[in-house]
Amino acid sequence: MKILICDDEVKYINDLKIHVEEYMKNRFIKFSIETAMDPKDVLKSGETYDLAFLDIQMNEIDGISLAKELKRRNSKVIVFFVTSFNQYQDDAMDLRAFRFFEKPFDPQRLYSGLDKAMEYIDESYVDLYMQQDQSHRRILIDDIMYIERQNRKVILYTAKEQHITNKKFEEWCELLPTSFFYQVHKSFLVNLHYVESYNYTELFLTDKTRIPIASRKQADFHKYWFVYLRRR
Repeated sequence: MKILICDDEVKYINDLKIHVEEYMKNRFIKFSIETAMDPKDVLKSGETYDLAFLDIQMNEIDGISLAKELKRRNSKVIVFFVTSFNQYQDDAMDLRAFRFFEKPFDPQRLYSGLDKAMEYIDESYVDLYMQQDQSHRRILIDDIMYIERQNRKVILYTAKEQHITNKKFEEWCELLPTSFFYQVHKSFLVNLHYVESYNYTELFLTDKTRIPIASRKQADFHKYWFVYLRRR
């Protein structure tokens, strides 16, 4: 897990760093922490983060603007705002900030917030067993384009790679969120975020993959698609 702490007061950087390190170590979570006093350094770096603690009121570039850029780089980044002021809360809510911490912050409230953040992260990823080297890795659910059943094999596809999984096709159908995954065929479970267009018989994904829609699924999928579009 890659963590950023950006604050123009070194005292608060050091205090936060100590408590975040303690939290991660006690829970055996692999992590790295980068700190910055100048948000311009973060903007120049182009780095992406999983978790960010941002002071809202900093010189030249405020935490709200920095959060917008971090969200652009990684839409799943969890942002905590650290502030002595509350006039920015409406702007922060627009960015779906995870939580506010007032200065000086309460360590117990910090740990509680981190607990909630870890729950959110756990729900955003799936564990995948890699048969090739008998290892495990975590894949962001949003990165899964579709799941395909090929005879006895079940294959997970992302935009960059594919993996033979140790889960049954039916297990994937139960595991992945029905708000944007839809089983269009007995052999295909599709992430609708990657659908570029469709007709009654096929889906066309952003990478030009064509997925068949089973005849008995066509009417239901057509209704579901418009419900999905209204939610977006």
